[in-house]
Amino acid sequence: MTNLVFIHGAWASGWAWEPLLPYIHSPDTHCHVINLPDSESYEASLQSQAGIEEYKSHVLNALAKIKGSVWLIAHSGGGLIATAVAEEIPNKIAGIIYVAGMMLPSDMSFSELCQTVAQKGINTQGISPYLQNTQYGTKVKEGGIREVFLHDASEEAIQLAKENLVVQPNASRIISVHWTEERVGRIPKYYIVAERDRSLVLAVQQEMIKLVTPTAAATLDCGHFPQIVIPEQLADVIMEFISNQ
Repeated sequence: MTNLVFIHGAWASGWAWEPLLPYIHSPDTHCHVINLPDSESYEASLQSQAGIEEYKSHVLNALAKIKGSVWLIAHSGGGLIATAVAEEIPNKIAGIIYVAGMMLPSDMSFSELCQTVAQKGINTQGISPYLQNTQYGTKVKEGGIREVFLHDASEEAIQLAKENLVVQPNASRIISVHWTEERVGRIPKYYIVAERDRSLVLAVQQEMIKLVTPTAAATLDCGHFPQIVIPEQLADVIMEFISNQ
């Protein structure tokens, strides 16, 4: 049995993986979708002050209930959570697949990476201009959904995101993960580039691949949410990575 554990990114929750799941056809594959703390509803997220330690503990508890090794499939900021979890229990992790994900060097934050890329004259602001402050975090304005997250998606998908995106606590965003070559470093890592991503822009994804060399990488012609826009193609790449390992 191959266990796939899906970790969502900021402002999202498990619903964002649902369009992908029907395309994971293998009868020997079991999909486990994580909802990170307080992400199950907008109301729950409003007062959330959860940070990476709470997220890591939540995923570790979920993995403890799964027999055998697991693959972590992490989207966007979920990549940081996947890396932190893998550092904690490397022997449990068969591999990590970053889907337009934050695959960062040890102790480097995403904002530091973006500053490095921005020095080359590239706009790395992504979703930032479309964020609205809340008491403990931020939420995404409709313009950010349409112009950044889902610019290549159907109106139906945009409406679904409007209904389901949540507040992301500030405590979970300005973070870095310490990891070691002896633990995370020896785990197979795969990267799926979203070529038309306006959130983690292409140059940012390419910089991460340069800094943290994955076992293999693939490129999809899509924006930030391939699991919503081209789920069948994404599923094919995920299963190919796993079968080749």
